[in-house]
Amino acid sequence: MGRLLLQRREWLALAAGLWLLPPAQARHERRALFGSPADLLLPVAAPAAAADEVWRGLAAMNQRWNAWKPGEVSTVNAAFAAGRATRVSPSLRTLIEGAAAMERLSLGHFNAGIGGLVGQWGFHDDVMRPGQRPAAAEIAPWLATPPSLAQLEWQGLAVRSRNPRLQLDFGGYAKGVALDWALDRLQRAGMQDALLNLGGNLAAMGGTAGRPWRVGVRDPHGPGLVATLDTRGREAVVTSGSYERWRLLDGERCTHILDPRLGRPAPALVSVTVVHPSAALADAAATALLVAGPLIWRTLAREMGVDAVFVVDQAGRQSVTTALEARLNPPI
Repeated sequence: MGRLLLQRREWLALAAGLWLLPPAQARHERRALFGSPADLLLPVAAPAAAADEVWRGLAAMNQRWNAWKPGEVSTVNAAFAAGRATRVSPSLRTLIEGAAAMERLSLGHFNAGIGGLVGQWGFHDDVMRPGQRPAAAEIAPWLATPPSLAQLEWQGLAVRSRNPRLQLDFGGYAKGVALDWALDRLQRAGMQDALLNLGGNLAAMGGTAGRPWRVGVRDPHGPGLVATLDTRGREAVVTSGSYERWRLLDGERCTHILDPRLGRPAPALVSVTVVHPSAALADAAATALLVAGPLIWRTLAREMGVDAVFVVDQAGRQSVTTALEARLNPPI
Protein backbone atom coordinates (compact mmCIF):
# COMPACT_ATOMS: atom_id res chain seq x y z
CA MET A 1 0.00 0.00 0.00
CA GLY A 2 1.38 3.40 -0.87
CA ARG A 3 0.71 7.09 -1.31
CA LEU A 4 -2.03 8.85 -3.21
CA LEU A 5 -3.31 12.40 -3.52
CA LEU A 6 -6.91 13.13 -2.55
CA GLN A 7 -8.31 15.70 -4.98
CA ARG A 8 -12.00 15.73 -3.98
CA ARG A 9 -13.84 15.78 -0.68
CA GLU A 10 -15.09 12.21 -0.60
CA TRP A 11 -15.88 10.16 2.47
CA LEU A 12 -13.08 7.73 3.22
CA ALA A 13 -14.29 4.50 4.83
CA LEU A 14 -12.34 3.48 7.90
CA ALA A 15 -12.63 0.42 10.09
CA ALA A 16 -14.85 0.27 13.18
CA GLY A 17 -17.38 3.07 13.53
CA LEU A 18 -15.81 6.07 11.82
CA TRP A 19 -15.60 7.65 8.36
CA LEU A 20 -13.43 10.57 7.32
CA LEU A 21 -14.14 13.48 5.00
CA PRO A 22 -10.65 14.64 3.97
CA PRO A 23 -9.87 18.21 2.94
CA ALA A 24 -9.73 18.89 -0.78
CA GLN A 25 -5.94 18.56 -0.95
CA ALA A 26 -4.27 15.94 1.21
CA ARG A 27 -1.73 13.20 0.78
CA HIS A 28 -3.12 9.84 1.80
CA GLU A 29 -0.96 6.87 2.72
CA ARG A 30 -2.42 3.47 3.64
CA ARG A 31 -0.76 0.45 5.21
CA ALA A 32 -1.95 -2.68 7.04
CA LEU A 33 -1.23 -2.54 10.78
CA PHE A 34 -2.79 -3.84 14.00
CA GLY A 35 -4.94 -6.25 12.02
CA SER A 36 -6.70 -3.60 9.93
CA PRO A 37 -6.09 -0.74 7.49
CA ALA A 38 -4.08 2.22 8.77
CA ASP A 39 -4.34 5.64 7.11
CA LEU A 40 -2.12 8.70 7.38
CA LEU A 41 -3.30 12.00 5.90
CA LEU A 42 -0.89 14.91 5.62
CA PRO A 43 -0.69 18.19 3.72
CA VAL A 44 0.56 17.68 0.17
CA ALA A 45 3.85 19.47 0.93
CA ALA A 46 4.64 17.41 4.04
CA PRO A 47 8.08 15.75 3.94
CA ALA A 48 7.94 12.03 3.20
CA ALA A 49 10.70 11.30 5.72
CA ALA A 50 8.47 12.19 8.68
CA ALA A 51 5.73 9.86 7.48
CA ASP A 52 8.22 7.07 6.83
CA GLU A 53 9.57 7.33 10.38
CA VAL A 54 6.05 7.06 11.79
CA TRP A 55 5.24 4.01 9.68
CA ARG A 56 8.45 2.29 10.82
CA GLY A 57 7.68 2.98 14.45
CA LEU A 58 4.09 1.77 14.15
CA ALA A 59 5.19 -1.41 12.40
CA ALA A 60 7.61 -2.12 15.24
CA MET A 61 4.87 -1.61 17.85
CA ASN A 62 2.53 -3.84 15.88
CA GLN A 63 5.10 -6.63 15.95
CA ARG A 64 6.21 -6.18 19.57
CA TRP A 65 2.78 -5.81 21.16
CA ASN A 66 0.91 -8.63 19.43
CA ALA A 67 -0.02 -11.16 22.09
CA TRP A 68 -0.94 -13.89 19.63
CA LYS A 69 2.15 -14.12 17.46
CA PRO A 70 5.73 -14.96 18.46
CA GLY A 71 7.29 -11.95 20.15
CA GLU A 72 7.90 -10.25 23.45
CA VAL A 73 4.31 -10.28 24.73
CA SER A 74 3.74 -13.95 23.93
CA THR A 75 7.02 -14.78 25.69
CA VAL A 76 5.91 -12.83 28.76
CA ASN A 77 2.54 -14.58 28.76
CA ALA A 78 4.24 -17.98 28.68
CA ALA A 79 6.33 -16.98 31.70
CA PHE A 80 3.25 -15.80 33.60
CA ALA A 81 1.47 -19.11 32.91
CA ALA A 82 4.49 -21.03 34.21
CA GLY A 83 4.80 -18.86 37.33
CA ARG A 84 8.20 -17.57 36.28
CA ALA A 85 9.62 -14.07 36.35
CA THR A 86 10.75 -12.64 33.04
CA ARG A 87 12.54 -9.52 31.90
CA VAL A 88 10.73 -7.04 29.65
CA SER A 89 11.84 -4.08 27.56
CA PRO A 90 11.40 -0.58 29.00
CA SER A 91 8.75 0.18 26.37
CA LEU A 92 6.69 -2.88 27.33
CA ARG A 93 6.90 -2.00 31.01
CA THR A 94 5.59 1.47 30.16
CA LEU A 95 2.75 -0.06 28.15
CA ILE A 96 1.83 -2.47 30.96
CA GLU A 97 1.89 0.28 33.58
CA GLY A 98 -0.28 2.50 31.39
CA ALA A 99 -2.78 -0.33 30.93
CA ALA A 100 -2.77 -0.95 34.68
CA ALA A 101 -3.59 2.72 35.25
CA MET A 102 -6.53 2.41 32.83
CA GLU A 103 -7.77 -0.68 34.68
CA ARG A 104 -7.79 1.28 37.93
CA LEU A 105 -9.38 4.34 36.36
CA SER A 106 -12.13 2.28 34.73
CA LEU A 107 -12.86 0.35 37.93
CA GLY A 108 -11.96 -2.87 36.14
CA HIS A 109 -14.24 -2.43 33.13
CA PHE A 110 -11.09 -2.26 31.00
CA ASN A 111 -8.60 -5.03 31.72
CA ALA A 112 -5.53 -5.85 29.61
CA GLY A 113 -4.93 -9.05 31.56
CA ILE A 114 -7.81 -11.05 30.05
CA GLY A 115 -5.91 -12.55 27.14
CA GLY A 116 -6.72 -16.04 28.39
CA LEU A 117 -10.43 -15.23 28.25
CA VAL A 118 -10.04 -13.80 24.76
CA GLY A 119 -8.43 -17.06 23.72
CA GLN A 120 -11.17 -19.18 25.31
CA TRP A 121 -13.80 -17.32 23.28
CA GLY A 122 -11.69 -17.57 20.12
CA PHE A 123 -11.53 -13.82 19.53
CA HIS A 124 -7.77 -13.87 19.03
CA ASP A 125 -7.97 -15.28 15.50
CA ASP A 126 -7.74 -12.99 12.50
CA VAL A 127 -10.74 -14.82 10.98
CA MET A 128 -13.88 -15.09 13.11
CA ARG A 129 -15.05 -18.63 12.33
CA PRO A 130 -18.32 -20.12 13.66
CA GLY A 131 -17.93 -22.33 16.69
CA GLN A 132 -19.20 -23.14 20.15
CA ARG A 133 -19.30 -21.08 23.30
CA PRO A 134 -16.80 -22.09 25.97
CA ALA A 135 -18.46 -24.27 28.58
CA ALA A 136 -19.35 -22.74 31.94
CA ALA A 137 -16.86 -25.12 33.53
CA GLU A 138 -14.11 -23.57 31.40
CA ILE A 139 -14.98 -20.02 32.47
CA ALA A 140 -15.59 -20.80 36.16
CA PRO A 141 -11.90 -21.14 37.19
CA TRP A 142 -11.13 -17.88 35.44
CA LEU A 143 -13.93 -16.11 37.35
CA ALA A 144 -12.83 -17.69 40.63
CA THR A 145 -9.41 -16.04 40.37
CA PRO A 146 -9.91 -13.18 37.91
CA PRO A 147 -6.71 -11.69 36.50
CA SER A 148 -5.75 -8.10 37.19
CA LEU A 149 -2.62 -6.18 36.30
CA ALA A 150 -2.48 -5.32 40.02
CA GLN A 151 -1.29 -8.94 40.48
CA LEU A 152 2.02 -8.20 38.76
CA GLU A 153 5.18 -7.94 40.85
CA TRP A 154 8.07 -5.87 39.54
CA GLN A 155 11.78 -5.79 40.29
CA GLY A 156 13.18 -3.29 37.84
CA LEU A 157 12.39 -4.72 34.41
CA ALA A 158 11.73 -8.21 35.80
CA VAL A 159 8.07 -9.07 36.29
CA ARG A 160 6.05 -12.05 37.43
CA SER A 161 2.35 -12.62 37.95
CA ARG A 162 0.85 -13.93 41.18
CA ASN A 163 -2.00 -15.23 39.02
CA PRO A 164 -0.99 -17.72 36.30
CA ARG A 165 -4.27 -17.01 34.48
CA LEU A 166 -3.16 -13.45 33.75
CA GLN A 167 -2.38 -13.14 30.04
CA LEU A 168 -1.63 -9.80 28.42
CA ASP A 169 -3.77 -8.60 25.52
CA PHE A 170 -3.58 -4.89 24.72
CA GLY A 171 -6.65 -4.70 22.49
CA GLY A 172 -8.54 -1.53 23.37
CA TYR A 173 -5.38 0.30 24.41
CA ALA A 174 -2.34 -0.34 22.20
CA LYS A 175 -3.71 1.50 19.18
CA GLY A 176 -4.45 4.55 21.30
CA VAL A 177 -0.91 4.55 22.68
CA ALA A 178 0.46 4.19 19.16
CA LEU A 179 -1.64 7.11 17.93
CA ASP A 180 -0.35 9.39 20.68
CA TRP A 181 3.23 8.37 19.91
CA ALA A 182 2.78 9.00 16.18
CA LEU A 183 1.40 12.52 16.62
CA ASP A 184 4.19 13.30 19.08
CA ARG A 185 6.76 12.24 16.47
CA LEU A 186 5.12 14.29 13.74
CA GLN A 187 5.00 17.35 15.99
CA ARG A 188 8.68 16.97 16.86
CA ALA A 189 9.37 16.85 13.12
CA GLY A 190 7.70 20.25 12.81
CA MET A 191 4.34 19.02 11.52
CA GLN A 192 1.22 20.87 12.63
CA ASP A 193 -1.42 19.12 10.50
CA ALA A 194 -1.99 15.37 10.36
CA LEU A 195 -4.58 12.67 10.82
CA LEU A 196 -3.85 9.04 11.57
CA ASN A 197 -6.33 6.18 11.57
CA LEU A 198 -5.54 2.82 13.13
CA GLY A 199 -8.45 0.47 12.59
CA GLY A 200 -11.05 3.20 13.06
CA ASN A 201 -9.28 4.89 15.97
CA LEU A 202 -8.41 8.42 14.87
CA ALA A 203 -5.98 10.99 16.19
CA ALA A 204 -5.76 14.37 14.51
CA MET A 205 -4.09 17.72 14.81
CA GLY A 206 -4.75 20.89 12.84
CA GLY A 207 -6.22 20.30 9.39
CA THR A 208 -5.33 21.30 5.84
CA ALA A 209 -6.21 24.24 3.62
CA GLY A 210 -7.59 26.08 6.63
CA ARG A 211 -10.25 23.46 7.30
CA PRO A 212 -10.48 20.98 10.17
CA TRP A 213 -10.67 17.25 9.77
CA ARG A 214 -14.28 16.09 9.52
CA VAL A 215 -15.14 12.69 10.96
CA GLY A 216 -18.37 10.78 10.43
CA VAL A 217 -19.75 8.43 13.09
CA ARG A 218 -21.12 5.30 11.45
CA ASP A 219 -24.67 4.10 12.03
CA PRO A 220 -24.12 0.67 13.62
CA HIS A 221 -27.57 -0.44 12.43
CA GLY A 222 -27.19 0.60 8.79
CA PRO A 223 -24.85 1.72 6.01
CA GLY A 224 -24.92 5.48 6.66
CA LEU A 225 -23.77 7.94 9.31
CA VAL A 226 -25.52 9.12 12.46
CA ALA A 227 -23.50 12.32 12.91
CA THR A 228 -20.40 14.22 11.83
CA LEU A 229 -17.81 16.01 13.88
CA ASP A 230 -15.03 18.52 13.15
CA THR A 231 -11.90 17.88 15.18
CA ARG A 232 -10.44 20.68 17.32
CA GLY A 233 -6.71 21.13 17.66
CA ARG A 234 -5.14 17.86 18.71
CA GLU A 235 -7.61 15.21 19.77
CA ALA A 236 -8.62 11.61 19.23
CA VAL A 237 -11.96 10.17 18.13
CA VAL A 238 -12.28 6.51 19.07
CA THR A 239 -15.23 4.16 18.59
CA SER A 240 -15.63 0.80 20.29
CA GLY A 241 -18.30 -1.24 18.53
CA SER A 242 -19.83 -4.61 19.31
CA TYR A 243 -21.02 -4.93 15.70
CA GLU A 244 -17.68 -4.76 13.89
CA ARG A 245 -15.94 -7.95 15.04
CA TRP A 246 -17.92 -10.97 16.17
CA ARG A 247 -18.25 -14.75 16.01
CA LEU A 248 -21.27 -16.98 15.46
CA LEU A 249 -21.20 -19.26 18.51
CA ASP A 250 -23.87 -21.93 18.92
CA GLY A 251 -25.85 -20.02 16.32
CA GLU A 252 -25.70 -16.72 18.25
CA ARG A 253 -23.77 -13.64 17.19
CA CYS A 254 -21.29 -12.80 19.96
CA THR A 255 -19.24 -9.60 20.10
CA HIS A 256 -15.49 -9.75 20.65
CA ILE A 257 -15.69 -7.19 23.47
CA LEU A 258 -15.70 -9.14 26.72
CA ASP A 259 -16.86 -8.10 30.17
CA PRO A 260 -13.90 -8.92 32.45
CA ARG A 261 -16.22 -9.17 35.46
CA LEU A 262 -18.55 -11.77 33.91
CA GLY A 263 -16.25 -13.63 31.53
CA ARG A 264 -18.57 -13.23 28.56
CA PRO A 265 -19.39 -10.76 25.76
CA ALA A 266 -20.83 -7.38 26.70
CA PRO A 267 -23.98 -7.14 24.55
CA ALA A 268 -26.04 -4.19 25.82
CA LEU A 269 -24.46 -1.31 23.87
CA VAL A 270 -23.65 -1.39 20.16
CA SER A 271 -21.16 1.46 19.90
CA VAL A 272 -19.42 4.02 22.08
CA THR A 273 -17.51 6.96 20.60
CA VAL A 274 -15.16 8.96 22.83
CA VAL A 275 -13.48 12.26 21.91
CA HIS A 276 -10.48 13.26 24.03
CA PRO A 277 -7.00 14.81 23.63
CA SER A 278 -5.42 11.51 24.73
CA ALA A 279 -5.93 8.69 22.24
CA ALA A 280 -4.80 6.13 24.83
CA LEU A 281 -7.44 7.27 27.31
CA ALA A 282 -10.11 7.51 24.60
CA ASP A 283 -9.30 3.96 23.46
CA ALA A 284 -9.53 2.42 26.92
CA ALA A 285 -12.57 4.50 27.84
CA ALA A 286 -14.53 3.53 24.73
CA THR A 287 -14.06 -0.14 25.61
CA ALA A 288 -14.78 0.37 29.31
CA LEU A 289 -17.97 2.36 28.70
CA LEU A 290 -19.29 -0.23 26.26
CA VAL A 291 -18.67 -2.92 28.89
CA ALA A 292 -20.29 -0.77 31.59
CA GLY A 293 -23.56 -0.76 29.67
CA PRO A 294 -26.53 1.62 29.52
CA LEU A 295 -27.07 2.03 33.26
CA ILE A 296 -23.66 3.22 34.41
CA TRP A 297 -21.69 4.42 31.38
CA ARG A 298 -22.27 8.08 32.26
CA THR A 299 -21.06 7.56 35.82
CA LEU A 300 -17.98 5.71 34.62
CA ALA A 301 -17.27 8.38 32.00
CA ARG A 302 -17.13 10.98 34.77
CA GLU A 303 -14.89 8.68 36.81
CA MET A 304 -12.51 8.34 33.87
CA GLY A 305 -12.48 12.06 33.07
CA VAL A 306 -14.03 11.82 29.61
CA ASP A 307 -16.87 14.22 28.94
CA ALA A 308 -17.38 13.89 25.15
CA VAL A 309 -19.19 10.58 24.56
CA PHE A 310 -21.74 9.33 22.00
CA VAL A 311 -23.53 6.02 22.60
CA VAL A 312 -25.85 3.83 20.52
CA ASP A 313 -27.65 0.87 22.12
CA GLN A 314 -29.10 -2.33 20.68
CA ALA A 315 -32.44 -0.67 19.94
CA GLY A 316 -30.77 2.16 18.03
CA ARG A 317 -31.34 4.72 20.78
CA GLN A 318 -28.68 7.43 20.84
CA SER A 319 -27.29 9.17 23.90
CA VAL A 320 -24.75 11.97 23.94
CA THR A 321 -23.06 13.95 26.68
CA THR A 322 -23.65 17.68 26.91
CA ALA A 323 -20.02 18.46 26.09
CA LEU A 324 -20.23 16.62 22.76
CA GLU A 325 -23.82 17.38 21.78
CA ALA A 326 -23.08 20.93 20.66
CA ARG A 327 -20.28 19.69 18.39
CA LEU A 328 -22.24 17.03 16.51
CA ASN A 329 -23.62 17.87 13.09
CA PRO A 330 -26.24 15.95 11.09
CA PRO A 331 -24.83 13.41 8.63
CA ILE A 332 -24.16 14.82 5.16
